Amino acid sequence: MKVLIRADAALSIGSGHVLRCLTLAQQLQAHGAQVSFACRELPGHVQDKVRAAGFACHSLPAHYPGETTQRAEAAIAWQADLAALHAVLGEAAQFDWLLVDHYGLDAQWQRGARTLAARIAVIDDLANRPHDADLLLDQNLTATPEAYASLLPANCQRLLGPRYALLRPEFSAAPIAIRAQAEHVLVNFGGVDAGGETFKAMAALAGLPVQADIVAGGANPAWDALQAQAVGKTGWTLHRHVADFASLMRRADVFLGAGGSTSWERAALGLPTLCIAVADNQEPNARALHAAGVHYYLGRDRMVDAEQVRAALVDLLNDAPRRQQYAERSRALVDGQGARRVAAAMLHACLQLRAATLDDAQRLFEGRNADSVRRWSTSPEPISWDAHIAWLTRTLTNPDRQLWIAESADGPVGVLRYDRQPHLPERAEVSIYLFAGREGMGWGGALLAAGDAAIARQWPALRFIDATVLPGNTASLKLFRQAGYAEHGSGFARVLPA
Repeated sequence: MKVLIRADAALSIGSGHVLRCLTLAQQLQAHGAQVSFACRELPGHVQDKVRAAGFACHSLPAHYPGETTQRAEAAIAWQADLAALHAVLGEAAQFDWLLVDHYGLDAQWQRGARTLAARIAVIDDLANRPHDADLLLDQNLTATPEAYASLLPANCQRLLGPRYALLRPEFSAAPIAIRAQAEHVLVNFGGVDAGGETFKAMAALAGLPVQADIVAGGANPAWDALQAQAVGKTGWTLHRHVADFASLMRRADVFLGAGGSTSWERAALGLPTLCIAVADNQEPNARALHAAGVHYYLGRDRMVDAEQVRAALVDLLNDAPRRQQYAERSRALVDGQGARRVAAAMLHACLQLRAATLDDAQRLFEGRNADSVRRWSTSPEPISWDAHIAWLTRTLTNPDRQLWIAESADGPVGVLRYDRQPHLPERAEVSIYLFAGREGMGWGGALLAAGDAAIARQWPALRFIDATVLPGNTASLKLFRQAGYAEHGSGFARVLPA
């Protein structure tokens, strides 16, 4: 699967868009996808970081003819951007997915980009403009179906809420421990901090009996002044770049920072947080997280002074029950598996079905005899190799049985089998199972959708598909209900479109 990601970083907007896309790119790559980036050469771009992570990064111009502003988040000359994209990629470039994470690009650009890709995916946080997309991700707590009801095509898949937060693997590990005696503060306002909130945090921390890790960010333009401010401060460590931010977060008792993508990293680890919004788009989500009891929102940067920050810090450091409550509610909201879920959703769309052959005998034998499969089978006993080979040989020559292997970019996913009675060509029964390691990422629904469409083409007279599910098999019950099957007695049935 080939994926192109279009996103920008700049001093005016920080590096969050590119970095969260980089997290998704690494997850896609781990599942066999070939991923590349296209980014403008704006001041503060992080193309070197993308390339250092092992991805090709195509450079686009910092300025297009006709643009009246250099603000990277503003609406940009979309036709010029597409022309530049075609110029660096070549006219023959084709992708399975083009993913765009950019507030300045909307449905016009996306429609034009369909000449480059079979499918368009969009990452958004604002719900303020129309999209021509096949998949949309909004990982914020404010994301609702109603917010996007008039902004998306009816058939666009919507991935909404913190369940899909794009976090690196280190944030899915065990949460931090809440200590009764809090004495360690971590400060970070992004990779740029153009508004200078780090200085405000330093003023608030001055004289407090705490240890402080202050992460200024690799692109912070005030690094020299920050170093001067930190001179002589006992217990302070000023960092320009941190390779393992999760480990630094695990040392902290309280986090002081902005309301961007780091909100989800903090939540996944259960790190109690004082949040200051440093951009308009951060405010709604910061308020929603405050209302949900996930963190304490101090307000917009221009409305908060150092004394307010200091008072809030002292209160939270001295209130262990409140910190424990923040930690528990955070972890209930974010489990750190969002990037896997988003990658799986993109991979689902490229799922391929192929007819099983005798070369698949070993894989099918191991799959059918797996404990997780046998437990919910109507015939739960293990089968022998000889019996399996005899069954597979008969199956492959049976015109009333279709046995398919479902494959993704990174290999086999699961098995689908359809059986019909010769005297009932309008009715068939489906059986499905996933291979080990494929559970929990929505593959079952993708297999059923692909299989039901394929079998309808294979057997044109087919009108009904049945399924038998054991009463205790909650995962399969949920699967068939969500796939549009109607429940009756101990089974399910689906009516195919005419």
